[in-house]
Amino acid sequence: MENINKNYALLIDSENISSKYVESIFDEILKQGIITVRKIYGDWSNVKNGWNRDILLSYSIQPVQQFSYTTGKNSTDSAMIIDAMDLLYTSSIDGFCIVSSDSDFTRLAVRLREAGKTVIGMGESKTPKPFISACTSFKILDSLLKEEIIEEVSRKEVISNVTNLKEIKKLIYDIIDNNDDANKKTHMGEIGSRLVNKYPDFDVRNYGYSKLTTFLQELEEFQVVMNGRQSYVEIKEHSYSMADIRKEILEIFTCNNTNKLNIGLVNKELKRRICGFDIKKMGYSKVGKLLNSFSDFYLDGNFVIKK
Repeated sequence: MENINKNYALLIDSENISSKYVESIFDEILKQGIITVRKIYGDWSNVKNGWNRDILLSYSIQPVQQFSYTTGKNSTDSAMIIDAMDLLYTSSIDGFCIVSSDSDFTRLAVRLREAGKTVIGMGESKTPKPFISACTSFKILDSLLKEEIIEEVSRKEVISNVTNLKEIKKLIYDIIDNNDDANKKTHMGEIGSRLVNKYPDFDVRNYGYSKLTTFLQELEEFQVVMNGRQSYVEIKEHSYSMADIRKEILEIFTCNNTNKLNIGLVNKELKRRICGFDIKKMGYSKVGKLLNSFSDFYLDGNFVIKK
């Protein structure tokens, strides 16, 4: 209930965001709180991206005129930034929703967060990472489209610029593994919150799921268990095989463009690449012994060499 009562300022850059997202934008932000300020910026003498009088009236969005002084340059940036700073100092706004795929708003997002404000960013999957990372949370608009629209967009286009699953799995494993609970059960809510804190663009819809529960159940490294009405996540017994390890080692050699690598580097890379990698679970006490068990490699001091 605390979040629902928060006041948000919605600032939309009409020059690089299409009006087809308007319903999804409002649906998403209204889950977070009340939209006190609703403004959209652009040169209304040359309407772009489908924003018209009917849409603005339907959603009670205030258009702000900003002439294009230079051909090819987005003229809305400065107007949005000035208004956001005015609101920061003269209003009781709790948070801002900046709707744009433009990286020029990165510094604005950082400044608003420094002032203790929540910053929700929304943009297409092409949005540069710096702007995504600067926001408290970031919603990929492609993934928020209604079902009949999203069918027109390929899955690859929708999730091409979001945090990859390997990084997501690694963080989930670390969260559970560092849990002080003896059984390592970790509440699903904690996992969801920490994923968003680390990766502002994390949203299960970006990966083709509608619920966090379903998303986690589909990850082969973890299992969801119920305790009454509470959901917890556990690490499954290692779900990687010796063949998986061998494949990753070969890829490490390929990425480094060499046939000779430090054993410590290989171990570090295996931990980064394979969620929950632990040589002890494979029956070995040292990584060197594991590497020596493959016919593709042999050891030379502190190095492993590809045959």
